Amino acid sequence: MTDGAALPISFSQNVDWLKRQGILAAAVTCGHAFGGDLEAVNIYSGLLAARKVAGADVIIVSMGPGIVGTGTRWGFTGIEQGEILNAADTLGGKPVVVPRISFADPRPRHRGISHHTLTVLSRVCRTKAVLPLPELEENKMSMVLGQLLNDRLFERYDVCLENTPELLKRLETCGLRITTMGRNVEEEKEFFLSLGAAAQAAYRLFKGENLRKINLA
Repeated sequence: MTDGAALPISFSQNVDWLKRQGILAAAVTCGHAFGGDLEAVNIYSGLLAARKVAGADVIIVSMGPGIVGTGTRWGFTGIEQGEILNAADTLGGKPVVVPRISFADPRPRHRGISHHTLTVLSRVCRTKAVLPLPELEENKMSMVLGQLLNDRLFERYDVCLENTPELLKRLETCGLRITTMGRNVEEEKEFFLSLGAAAQAAYRLFKGENLRKINLA
């Protein structure tokens, strides 16, 4: 967990639940964040601690609960995602992007792929990361692909397609109330399908399987 938002990891109900269920092996806090099983100075030493000390094969990096945004291109804490991807590549890992995709957010700048994700991918990230997309309805898929084409991101990333329809049911019945911006899984299904796509792509890489790449460059 980075220090992009809440600093005590105890604030995260998700982390607590995942550890109690035996799904999450260990939690590392880095920077000013604190309270993890391991604590590290920055994202680089945090990734190394997760890999070398905790023995992780797959590492999920996220800030704690909460995020600051000013409604501008650069004024949001999620911009750290680009630096995290760079760090993973620098240390020899295979970075996987988790794009923010929404069709429920009323703000135009967040429809389809959020302008936050597009800024990270076009201006901050400097490595050829894997960019997974969920399979969506035709009109929604066309919008997402159009956004990637417009920013010429097919030339810079390994864009792949994943289909995890069972994910939504699993999230709804897991026993933990899961929301984003106050919207539940049914209300914001594309957002959560994007998380599933990233997880499935990471699992493919872990197993040594080929990604389902798409290239419209």
